Amino acid sequence: MECGICGRSEEMPFKCRYCKALFCSEHRLPPNHNCVLLEQFLHQPEKDREFLEHVAGKRGSTGERTASALRNAVLLRFSRTEIAHLTIGTALVTAVGLSLFGFRFQPEYLVIFVSAFLLHEFAHKFLAQFYRAWAEFRVLFFGAVITAVSALPFFPFKFIAPGVVFISGSISERRNGRISLVGPLTNIALGAGFMLAYFAMGSQLMLVGARFNGWIALFNLIPFMGLDGSKIFSWNKIVWVLALAASIGLFAAGSLFSGRGLFGF
Repeated sequence: MECGICGRSEEMPFKCRYCKALFCSEHRLPPNHNCVLLEQFLHQPEKDREFLEHVAGKRGSTGERTASALRNAVLLRFSRTEIAHLTIGTALVTAVGLSLFGFRFQPEYLVIFVSAFLLHEFAHKFLAQFYRAWAEFRVLFFGAVITAVSALPFFPFKFIAPGVVFISGSISERRNGRISLVGPLTNIALGAGFMLAYFAMGSQLMLVGARFNGWIALFNLIPFMGLDGSKIFSWNKIVWVLALAASIGLFAAGSLFSGRGLFGF
């Protein structure tokens, strides 16, 4: 297993009792890996042996702590494993995007496809970490296979769900619903921005962005198969209906103005 901060390989890594992530001996203490539940750690020194080690000075160099804080702030605490999984997921989404054009390279379209996928996942991760939970993206075998199959040119239905953001921590149903909602909302916001840009510029490329983001939001709001919609529906059905209506409206508007078929990007 790899340390979530430095990537050092450890046969028996240390598991943080707060965020549940795995670290090497150097980064095992919550202050050393900028633990998302650091406040809990700091508020019970009389009960926590590790806190005494921390105040005694066993906490790594100033440079390491600074680098760790910067990495967590800039990269949202990405581990090497997560970066590898995001790379695989991005490659699969790119393949689906290429399949829409007979595998002819279309850089401007690929930017839309990849950004819709990454920003969706980053939104989940950011809000989960805001709520002091551990959150990392992982490729799912079934989702990856279906996404890869949908990249075949003759496959009419484009499935883009190569993985999910796994969350660990004390998260209420309401917060879990919000974490699930923020992904589709990100795509709805992006799509709405593309629609406004279309009205301002008249570019068909903007309609591609609006329709694609609308489709990503609509697909993820399906209330079963473990998708975001199932958790949102369980938490607040009114919110789910409103989000679903917004995604349908966005996709329908993009289709109407583009004058193309349902899957014709």
